Amino acid sequence: MTRTQGRRWRGAGAVAAVLAALLVGQMTGAPAAHAATTFSDAPLPMAQTNGPVWTVEMAGGRIYAGGSFTSTRPSGSPAGTGETNQAQLAAFDPATGARIAGFAPRLTNDWDGSPGTVHAMAVSPDGRTLVVGGDFNLVDGKRAEHLARFDAATGAFLGQVGWNGVNGTVRSLAFSPDGRRLYVGGAFSVASWQARDRLAAFDLTTNAVTPWAPVASLPVQNEALRITALAVSSDGSRVFVGGPFRRMNGASYQGVAAVDATDGRNVGSFRSDYLLAPYNWATTLQVVGTTLYLAGRDDYSGSADRREGVSAISTTTGTRQWYSQCYGDTFDVLAVGQELYVASHAHDCSRAGGFGETNPRRYVAMHVLDRSTGRVKSGFQVLTNGTSNDPDSLLLSRSLATDGHYLVMGGGFTWAQGRQQANLVRFGAG
Repeated sequence: MTRTQGRRWRGAGAVAAVLAALLVGQMTGAPAAHAATTFSDAPLPMAQTNGPVWTVEMAGGRIYAGGSFTSTRPSGSPAGTGETNQAQLAAFDPATGARIAGFAPRLTNDWDGSPGTVHAMAVSPDGRTLVVGGDFNLVDGKRAEHLARFDAATGAFLGQVGWNGVNGTVRSLAFSPDGRRLYVGGAFSVASWQARDRLAAFDLTTNAVTPWAPVASLPVQNEALRITALAVSSDGSRVFVGGPFRRMNGASYQGVAAVDATDGRNVGSFRSDYLLAPYNWATTLQVVGTTLYLAGRDDYSGSADRREGVSAISTTTGTRQWYSQCYGDTFDVLAVGQELYVASHAHDCSRAGGFGETNPRRYVAMHVLDRSTGRVKSGFQVLTNGTSNDPDSLLLSRSLATDGHYLVMGGGFTWAQGRQQANLVRFGAG
């Protein structure tokens, strides 16, 4: 996953108004439903997909969802009913949850004939451009080597990124704060005909690939070496990189590192041991102000000290401000006001002041942390059933997005909060 300051967060004023209304209600004694959290955990009507949603964004007055699905269908429709055959990438109306029929790109891969898959999306800082990355090289028959640009408001295809994109899977994207650079991570070896090992940066004013070329190496055991998360500091000086690696530029860094945004060298103030060797790695990163929110996954260690929860780290000094210790892999985080929404399959957050382990085990797809303390907040908890017939079992929730009015969660599930709802779910203000 990918996070930069303001990414998937275009409605600060709207949420500020909601928070103000809640505060007035508390001061006057007027009732305020779900006052503990900005959003309610009761689902609203939302169109569905027939396969996993790996990434969601909200921009241009739309919800964008990308994944490995081959069709969408209306809210409440059983599988096979009302199918649209819109595959891999779709847009929806935030106010109704209905699919926007006018956005119908076809992403394909003519190298091997496989259907295109969308793994990552990012919105430019001005909110006007949506960049999509994954496993595809054509959009509506036009060349787009694993990277494609769209007008966020109209959905119009704007062409590929760079002169020739990259030659392999894109898993993560992040814009520089000024919108002039796009950082790309995944499992590729060439960017616009130049050698780049899983990481590259494009100058969006010239369309050229830049000299930025840090190198991640030594994969976490049982994982393929790839870059799964990127975020850029608010001043644009450094890039935070996450994935199942154990070295960055030849130095030991367990699953996450900070590199210079221009020359790609390691940043000395950023520690190498925020995550635990040998199995821990970062799945998602978000920068807000001078804080980096880092969340991870632990593969097979079984250690009681495994760090699958969320850490808040200073982007300037590297100091860890707090660690919210939940057991169960975390896949995305999203800051909203003074709250941090967490997409995961958490099953024990008792050490962070939240729900504990149960028998049989219960997996929580989304919960909320207090951004100042990292403690679990009451009043919001989303349950889904997940799926077990996918290489990434227990998909539950994989990506979060908001426009300040609505919160959207994408993942792999067939019901949410006890209701039939496949792979996408939408929530309103609390």
